[in-house]
Amino acid sequence: MSMPEIPKMTHRPDKKEVIIDLLESIALEEVALSHILNAEAEKIQAFVGKCLDFPTKPNNHEILTFNKSVQSLLETVVMKEWLLLKKLEDVLEFLPPLHHGKCCCPSCKENRKHPSNCHCPICEGHEKHHANCQCPTCKEHRVWKGYES
Repeated sequence: MSMPEIPKMTHRPDKKEVIIDLLESIALEEVALSHILNAEAEKIQAFVGKCLDFPTKPNNHEILTFNKSVQSLLETVVMKEWLLLKKLEDVLEFLPPLHHGKCCCPSCKENRKHPSNCHCPICEGHEKHHANCQCPTCKEHRVWKGYES
């Protein structure tokens, strides 16, 4: 048996597309887990009964068996949630910082503090700021966007 081959791709996704795809995959897995938990809740409600009267009249052994199956599913979901959290933490490591915290617009420099109504390029998130600023964060942003190597 030979090793599987990965087909050559004509379009290689950039870093931003990969991050978006990873975040979407986490969101879809969370939705799937919510459906699983909802189905399990409905199963519990059917077993216990709406009035807590146990309509199927289970014996003690059946109740314990049912309880173990619910516990097993919940443990699996908790483990999956932990893995998704770790995946999210790893994805967040790839994101560039939002900004360097020190605004370089003239009004902020004059006032020596950052006004809440500032409309400087960094506060507005304009690319023009990142193109000209020489701080390490903006340089990293240009590399992340693919403008520099």
